[in-house]
Amino acid sequence: MDLHMHTTASDGKLTPRELLLEAKARGVEYLAITDHDTVDGYLQAREEAKRLDLHLIPGIEWNTEGPEGELHILGYGIDIADPRLLHLMDKRQQERIEWIGEIVERCNRLGLEITQEECLARAQGSVIVRTHVAEALVERGYGRSPQAMFDAYLRKGSPAYVPRPSFSAREAIESTHEVGGIAILAHPGIYPFEVQLGNLLDYGIDGIEVYYPRHSLAEMAYWEREAKKHYLVRSGGSDFHGHGTRNPSPIGSVPIPADAREWWTCCLFRQL
Repeated sequence: MDLHMHTTASDGKLTPRELLLEAKARGVEYLAITDHDTVDGYLQAREEAKRLDLHLIPGIEWNTEGPEGELHILGYGIDIADPRLLHLMDKRQQERIEWIGEIVERCNRLGLEITQEECLARAQGSVIVRTHVAEALVERGYGRSPQAMFDAYLRKGSPAYVPRPSFSAREAIESTHEVGGIAILAHPGIYPFEVQLGNLLDYGIDGIEVYYPRHSLAEMAYWEREAKKHYLVRSGGSDFHGHGTRNPSPIGSVPIPADAREWWTCCLFRQL
Protein backbone atom coordinates (compact mmCIF):
# COMPACT_ATOMS: atom_id res chain seq x y z
CA MET A 1 0.00 0.00 0.00
CA ASP A 2 1.23 3.51 -0.87
CA LEU A 3 -1.13 6.43 -0.35
CA HIS A 4 1.07 9.38 -1.32
CA MET A 5 2.60 9.73 -4.79
CA HIS A 6 2.97 12.38 -7.48
CA THR A 7 2.91 12.29 -11.28
CA THR A 8 3.57 14.68 -14.14
CA ALA A 9 0.11 16.14 -13.45
CA SER A 10 1.88 18.20 -10.77
CA ASP A 11 5.58 17.95 -9.83
CA GLY A 12 6.29 14.24 -10.31
CA LYS A 13 8.62 12.91 -13.00
CA LEU A 14 6.64 9.82 -14.05
CA THR A 15 3.45 9.87 -16.07
CA PRO A 16 0.43 8.28 -14.37
CA ARG A 17 0.86 5.13 -16.47
CA GLU A 18 4.59 4.90 -15.71
CA LEU A 19 3.87 5.30 -12.00
CA LEU A 20 1.29 2.50 -12.08
CA LEU A 21 3.69 0.18 -13.89
CA GLU A 22 6.38 0.86 -11.30
CA ALA A 23 3.90 0.31 -8.46
CA LYS A 24 2.87 -3.01 -10.02
CA ALA A 25 6.50 -4.06 -10.41
CA ARG A 26 7.17 -3.26 -6.76
CA GLY A 27 4.22 -5.34 -5.54
CA VAL A 28 1.96 -2.46 -4.49
CA GLU A 29 -1.73 -3.37 -4.72
CA TYR A 30 -3.48 -0.39 -3.07
CA LEU A 31 -2.48 3.14 -3.95
CA ALA A 32 -3.46 6.77 -4.32
CA ILE A 33 -2.12 9.45 -6.63
CA THR A 34 -2.07 12.70 -4.67
CA ASP A 35 -0.98 15.45 -7.03
CA HIS A 36 -1.00 19.03 -5.82
CA ASP A 37 -4.39 20.73 -6.25
CA THR A 38 -5.50 18.43 -9.08
CA VAL A 39 -6.96 14.98 -9.77
CA ASP A 40 -5.80 14.91 -13.40
CA GLY A 41 -3.24 12.19 -12.61
CA TYR A 42 -5.95 10.00 -11.12
CA LEU A 43 -8.22 10.57 -14.13
CA GLN A 44 -5.43 9.54 -16.50
CA ALA A 45 -4.61 6.45 -14.42
CA ARG A 46 -7.92 4.91 -13.36
CA GLU A 47 -8.60 2.77 -16.46
CA GLU A 48 -4.99 1.58 -16.61
CA ALA A 49 -5.20 0.70 -12.92
CA LYS A 50 -8.16 -1.58 -13.64
CA ARG A 51 -6.23 -3.31 -16.43
CA LEU A 52 -3.29 -3.85 -14.07
CA ASP A 53 -5.59 -5.12 -11.29
CA LEU A 54 -4.51 -2.30 -8.97
CA HIS A 55 -6.81 -0.69 -6.43
CA LEU A 56 -6.64 3.07 -6.99
CA ILE A 57 -8.56 5.67 -4.97
CA PRO A 58 -8.94 9.34 -5.92
CA GLY A 59 -6.62 11.57 -3.95
CA ILE A 60 -5.29 15.12 -3.86
CA GLU A 61 -2.75 17.12 -1.87
CA TRP A 62 -3.86 20.62 -0.90
CA ASN A 63 -1.09 23.13 -0.24
CA THR A 64 -2.34 25.52 2.43
CA GLU A 65 -1.17 28.76 3.99
CA GLY A 66 -2.99 30.20 6.98
CA PRO A 67 -2.97 30.66 10.75
CA GLU A 68 -1.52 27.17 11.28
CA GLY A 69 1.34 27.78 8.83
CA GLU A 70 2.15 26.17 5.50
CA LEU A 71 0.55 22.73 5.94
CA HIS A 72 -0.27 20.07 3.39
CA ILE A 73 -3.63 18.34 3.63
CA LEU A 74 -4.27 15.08 1.78
CA GLY A 75 -7.81 14.36 0.59
CA TYR A 76 -8.98 10.81 -0.21
CA GLY A 77 -12.18 9.33 -1.61
CA ILE A 78 -13.30 12.67 -3.01
CA ASP A 79 -16.09 12.89 -5.58
CA ILE A 80 -14.15 13.89 -8.69
CA ALA A 81 -17.33 14.92 -10.51
CA ASP A 82 -18.54 17.33 -7.83
CA PRO A 83 -18.78 20.86 -9.35
CA ARG A 84 -17.46 22.35 -6.11
CA LEU A 85 -14.25 20.34 -6.45
CA LEU A 86 -13.85 21.28 -10.12
CA HIS A 87 -14.37 24.96 -9.31
CA LEU A 88 -11.89 24.87 -6.45
CA MET A 89 -9.20 23.14 -8.52
CA ASP A 90 -9.63 25.68 -11.34
CA LYS A 91 -9.40 28.54 -8.84
CA ARG A 92 -6.30 27.09 -7.17
CA GLN A 93 -4.56 26.55 -10.50
CA GLN A 94 -5.21 30.12 -11.63
CA GLU A 95 -3.89 31.38 -8.30
CA ARG A 96 -0.77 29.28 -8.82
CA ILE A 97 -0.11 30.88 -12.22
CA GLU A 98 -0.40 34.36 -10.73
CA TRP A 99 1.77 33.32 -7.75
CA ILE A 100 4.52 32.00 -10.03
CA GLY A 101 4.38 35.29 -11.93
CA GLU A 102 5.19 37.15 -8.70
CA ILE A 103 8.06 34.76 -7.97
CA VAL A 104 9.46 35.33 -11.46
CA GLU A 105 9.34 39.11 -10.90
CA ARG A 106 11.32 38.72 -7.68
CA CYS A 107 13.86 36.52 -9.45
CA ASN A 108 14.29 39.15 -12.13
CA ARG A 109 14.86 41.86 -9.52
CA LEU A 110 17.60 39.64 -8.08
CA GLY A 111 19.29 39.42 -11.48
CA LEU A 112 17.94 35.96 -12.29
CA GLU A 113 16.46 36.53 -15.73
CA ILE A 114 13.68 34.07 -16.47
CA THR A 115 10.14 34.42 -17.75
CA GLN A 116 6.80 33.12 -16.53
CA GLU A 117 6.37 31.43 -19.92
CA GLU A 118 9.53 29.37 -19.37
CA CYS A 119 8.21 28.14 -16.04
CA LEU A 120 4.77 27.31 -17.46
CA ALA A 121 6.47 25.40 -20.28
CA ARG A 122 8.28 23.28 -17.69
CA ALA A 123 4.88 22.38 -16.20
CA GLN A 124 3.71 21.15 -19.64
CA GLY A 125 0.13 22.18 -19.02
CA SER A 126 -0.05 20.58 -15.59
CA VAL A 127 -0.10 22.23 -12.16
CA ILE A 128 2.74 24.76 -11.83
CA VAL A 129 4.94 24.53 -8.71
CA ARG A 130 8.13 26.19 -7.47
CA THR A 131 10.17 23.21 -8.70
CA HIS A 132 9.39 24.31 -12.25
CA VAL A 133 10.88 27.74 -11.48
CA ALA A 134 13.98 26.07 -10.03
CA GLU A 135 14.32 23.96 -13.18
CA ALA A 136 14.03 27.06 -15.38
CA LEU A 137 16.77 28.75 -13.35
CA VAL A 138 19.08 25.77 -13.84
CA GLU A 139 18.29 25.75 -17.57
CA ARG A 140 19.43 29.37 -17.70
CA GLY A 141 22.71 28.39 -16.03
CA TYR A 142 22.16 29.98 -12.62
CA GLY A 143 22.75 26.81 -10.61
CA ARG A 144 23.80 23.18 -10.71
CA SER A 145 20.55 21.59 -9.54
CA PRO A 146 16.88 22.49 -9.03
CA GLN A 147 17.19 21.57 -5.35
CA ALA A 148 20.08 24.02 -4.87
CA MET A 149 18.13 26.82 -6.56
CA PHE A 150 15.00 25.98 -4.56
CA ASP A 151 16.91 26.13 -1.29
CA ALA A 152 18.77 29.32 -2.18
CA TYR A 153 15.93 31.38 -3.64
CA LEU A 154 12.48 29.79 -3.41
CA ARG A 155 12.14 28.20 0.02
CA LYS A 156 10.22 30.12 2.68
CA GLY A 157 12.45 32.91 3.99
CA SER A 158 14.59 32.98 0.82
CA PRO A 159 14.99 36.11 -1.38
CA ALA A 160 12.50 35.12 -4.12
CA TYR A 161 9.94 33.48 -1.85
CA VAL A 162 6.36 34.70 -2.24
CA PRO A 163 3.59 33.44 0.10
CA ARG A 164 0.83 31.47 -1.56
CA PRO A 165 -2.63 32.98 -1.88
CA SER A 166 -4.56 32.40 1.32
CA PHE A 167 -6.12 28.93 1.52
CA SER A 168 -6.09 27.69 5.08
CA ALA A 169 -5.92 24.19 6.48
CA ARG A 170 -9.46 24.69 7.74
CA GLU A 171 -10.67 25.53 4.22
CA ALA A 172 -8.88 22.48 2.81
CA ILE A 173 -10.41 20.17 5.40
CA GLU A 174 -13.89 21.60 4.95
CA SER A 175 -13.61 21.53 1.16
CA THR A 176 -12.52 17.88 1.26
CA HIS A 177 -15.49 16.98 3.44
CA GLU A 178 -17.89 18.88 1.18
CA VAL A 179 -16.99 16.61 -1.73
CA GLY A 180 -17.29 13.39 0.25
CA GLY A 181 -13.64 12.84 1.15
CA ILE A 182 -11.56 12.36 4.27
CA ALA A 183 -8.81 14.83 5.20
CA ILE A 184 -5.38 13.68 6.39
CA LEU A 185 -2.56 15.84 7.74
CA ALA A 186 0.46 15.12 5.54
CA HIS A 187 3.96 14.43 6.95
CA PRO A 188 3.55 16.23 10.30
CA GLY A 189 7.15 15.55 11.34
CA ILE A 190 8.87 17.63 8.64
CA TYR A 191 7.39 21.09 9.18
CA PRO A 192 9.82 23.67 10.61
CA PHE A 193 7.27 24.61 13.27
CA GLU A 194 5.08 22.87 15.81
CA VAL A 195 1.89 21.53 14.28
CA GLN A 196 -1.21 22.87 16.05
CA LEU A 197 -3.02 19.55 16.12
CA GLY A 198 -5.70 20.89 18.47
CA ASN A 199 -6.78 23.42 15.87
CA LEU A 200 -6.90 20.77 13.16
CA LEU A 201 -9.02 18.55 15.40
CA ASP A 202 -11.43 21.44 15.84
CA TYR A 203 -11.63 21.76 12.05
CA GLY A 204 -12.48 18.06 11.68
CA ILE A 205 -9.21 16.50 10.51
CA ASP A 206 -9.79 12.77 9.96
CA GLY A 207 -6.29 11.38 10.13
CA ILE A 208 -2.52 11.74 10.19
CA GLU A 209 0.13 10.55 7.75
CA VAL A 210 2.14 8.75 10.39
CA TYR A 211 4.30 6.51 8.19
CA TYR A 212 6.53 8.68 6.02
CA PRO A 213 10.11 8.26 4.72
CA ARG A 214 11.45 11.41 6.35
CA HIS A 215 9.95 10.65 9.75
CA SER A 216 12.32 9.22 12.31
CA LEU A 217 11.23 6.17 14.28
CA ALA A 218 10.61 8.45 17.26
CA GLU A 219 8.45 10.79 15.17
CA MET A 220 6.42 7.90 13.79
CA ALA A 221 5.91 6.57 17.30
CA TYR A 222 4.80 9.99 18.53
CA TRP A 223 2.33 10.61 15.72
CA GLU A 224 1.03 7.06 15.98
CA ARG A 225 0.22 7.69 19.64
CA GLU A 226 -1.48 11.00 18.78
CA ALA A 227 -3.57 9.35 16.08
CA LYS A 228 -4.70 6.56 18.39
CA LYS A 229 -5.38 8.97 21.25
CA HIS A 230 -7.71 11.06 19.09
CA TYR A 231 -9.20 8.11 17.14
CA LEU A 232 -7.75 9.32 13.86
CA VAL A 233 -7.07 7.34 10.70
CA ARG A 234 -3.40 6.45 10.27
CA SER A 235 -2.00 6.84 6.78
CA GLY A 236 1.34 6.43 5.08
CA GLY A 237 3.15 6.73 1.79
CA SER A 238 6.42 7.33 0.01
CA ASP A 239 5.65 10.82 -1.35
CA PHE A 240 7.43 9.54 -4.46
CA HIS A 241 8.15 12.27 -7.02
CA GLY A 242 10.59 10.38 -9.22
CA HIS A 243 14.07 8.95 -9.16
CA GLY A 244 16.72 11.60 -8.57
CA THR A 245 14.23 14.16 -7.21
CA ARG A 246 14.13 15.63 -3.71
CA ASN A 247 11.53 12.95 -2.84
CA PRO A 248 13.04 9.77 -4.32
CA SER A 249 11.84 7.19 -1.77
CA PRO A 250 10.68 4.22 -3.86
CA ILE A 251 7.00 3.41 -4.26
CA GLY A 252 5.85 1.06 -1.53
CA SER A 253 9.01 1.54 0.54
CA VAL A 254 7.22 2.81 3.67
CA PRO A 255 5.79 -0.03 5.79
CA ILE A 256 2.23 0.56 7.02
CA PRO A 257 1.13 -1.65 9.95
CA ALA A 258 -1.52 -4.27 9.24
CA ASP A 259 -4.19 -2.67 11.43
CA ALA A 260 -3.79 0.68 9.64
CA ARG A 261 -3.90 -1.02 6.22
CA GLU A 262 -7.01 -2.91 7.25
CA TRP A 263 -8.95 0.31 7.84
CA TRP A 264 -8.18 1.54 4.33
CA THR A 265 -9.01 -1.73 2.59
CA CYS A 266 -12.22 -2.27 4.57
CA CYS A 267 -13.55 1.26 4.92
CA LEU A 268 -12.40 3.24 1.89
CA PHE A 269 -11.18 1.09 -0.97
CA ARG A 270 -14.20 -1.21 -0.61
CA GLN A 271 -16.56 1.75 -1.04
CA LEU A 272 -15.07 2.87 -4.35
